[in-house]
Amino acid sequence: METEFDVKITVSALFDYKMQVLYRQPVTIIMTAIGCLMIYGFITMHQWYYPVIAAILILYPPIDMLRLSVMQAKMVPAFKNGMHYKLSAEGVLVRTGEEEQLVPWENCIKATGSRSSYFIFTGKKNAFILPRADMKEKTEDVLRIISANMAPEKVKIRY
Repeated sequence: METEFDVKITVSALFDYKMQVLYRQPVTIIMTAIGCLMIYGFITMHQWYYPVIAAILILYPPIDMLRLSVMQAKMVPAFKNGMHYKLSAEGVLVRTGEEEQLVPWENCIKATGSRSSYFIFTGKKNAFILPRADMKEKTEDVLRIISANMAPEKVKIRY
């Protein structure tokens, strides 16, 4: 079984991916928890600088990821021009313009999903971004191929 489709990586798809990676890191979770404690501290102790620190700790990471997503979507030619994916038993074939790369399923370490995209990770911070809007009716085929070719403990798709 195999399926092919074209995707265009938009700012929102890239931002979705970056947020998935960002909020799986312990340092970001700790920063957010400290920010929430600062809000609680402001409510109980009324120190003026607590909400300022909380805003920095809670709001800076997503704002920075949005900034990076906008820059990357504009600068990377593959994101601007679109990509062609072919998922088969051999692996994931990605074609961007003249370049073509086949990544075998053995090199894929994890598959996850969000409400708007699926991600097939090939490294800690490297992944294929598969926006649902671009896959349309091929979504079920994509999920079947991923599930058939990756170990069940590597597939963490909830949506």
